[in-house]
Amino acid sequence: MVLPEKIWFVCLVFGVWAAGCAHYHAAPLEPARSAETFAARRLADFKLPDELARLMPQTAAAWPPHEWDRALLLAVALTQNPQLAVARAQVKAALSHEITAAQPPDPDLTLQSEYARHDSHPWLYGISVNWLLRSPERRRLDREIAGLDTGNARLQLMDDAWAVRSALAAALSEWEGGRRRLNLLERLAAAQDRLLALERQRVDAGEDAPAELLAAQQARIQTEQQQADLHETVDAAQAAAAKALGLPPQALDGVDLSWPDWGEPPPLDAAAQRVAREQALLSRADLGVAIGQYASAEAKLKLAIARQYPQFELSPGYYWDHGIAKFPFDVGFTLPFNRNEGEIAEARAGRELAGARMLALQAEIYGRIVAAERAESIARAAGDAAQRQLEAARRQERQAGLSLRVGATGLEEQVGASILTLRAELEVVQMRARLQDSRNGLEDVLHAPLSGPELALAKSMSSIAAGAGS
Repeated sequence: MVLPEKIWFVCLVFGVWAAGCAHYHAAPLEPARSAETFAARRLADFKLPDELARLMPQTAAAWPPHEWDRALLLAVALTQNPQLAVARAQVKAALSHEITAAQPPDPDLTLQSEYARHDSHPWLYGISVNWLLRSPERRRLDREIAGLDTGNARLQLMDDAWAVRSALAAALSEWEGGRRRLNLLERLAAAQDRLLALERQRVDAGEDAPAELLAAQQARIQTEQQQADLHETVDAAQAAAAKALGLPPQALDGVDLSWPDWGEPPPLDAAAQRVAREQALLSRADLGVAIGQYASAEAKLKLAIARQYPQFELSPGYYWDHGIAKFPFDVGFTLPFNRNEGEIAEARAGRELAGARMLALQAEIYGRIVAAERAESIARAAGDAAQRQLEAARRQERQAGLSLRVGATGLEEQVGASILTLRAELEVVQMRARLQDSRNGLEDVLHAPLSGPELALAKSMSSIAAGAGS
């Protein structure tokens, strides 16, 4: 018979089609191995990506560097942070959804057969196709929504990248400030030990009351407590920096951080600050996400309105009905008697919600910018006051040294003046840490570095974050 040959031809077509399909490849996770690999990571093991090598050719020639500045550490964070790897995977997932949205609906193919025992033509063979037709407007809206989702995923990646940068800057600042204070505390402890020895001699000689020695001992104990607390703070800051870099904490042991202007960020140019403020209020990454979500809600509302009209389904077919060839052609369509009112109402409310969220975020950004600018101004004034206090303490120390040389005072006064100077230096470092934190906060709310080596990466940060590890 001719008809079975046609059926065999259809089966052959299906076989060829199936041979071109994608095949599954297992990719099992190995938690034990991944944990071991992570624990073995070290900062100097990473290779400088090609794009960063073009931006920093001097560094690329001597990689790994002896000192690590914020730009180099940020480059490592952008390429190695595991949370950014998740965000990049989300971008790829959104891109995959764009492929799905662009494809027309697949037809449903049905093969039929029937055997009538007492009929002169006992066999019935048939094939039918059900094909859902989407209007060009619906297809366009589906593609638009998928494209907006991809754009939002990219912007979310940028926002996540900036969050990593902000966490890294805060941790490095805490780490650097802690190490500087530890150095001063070690010098203060040594000076207090000298004062204790002198005070003990005076008490033993009956020149001072025992209460003077007790006060000096209590001050020395307080310094030891401050050192212990500060060691804990430095260790926590190192761990936080390592987390932002995508490394275990021990990977930063012995790393030399280069941050020459730590605690003394240069004052901002008014024009540059105004431009950065305007950019933050119009195109900050999280604000871009909010704007993209509003555009997506707008497109979903258009799609909901389009769905209030009938949707057609074509069902052509072919049957060999007991010796008779038949060619049915059915047309089906939905009848949305409720005019899709529920979906339209939800989409309209979703658009209003997205708009309200965007305006609220923009207002929050504006308020945070003003607060951050004021905080930096206050911190800078406090730092200047601490610096003046330090200069006064140094003058007093020099006067005490001069008096000691001419025999007007004893060694205890000179050591005491040195202790006061060291305490003033600690206060200056503390105020510089406050100023650096305020600058970090301003950069965070602006989503833009304002000084330092990171400026070289600012324009390419988006491409680095999106392409790292791909």
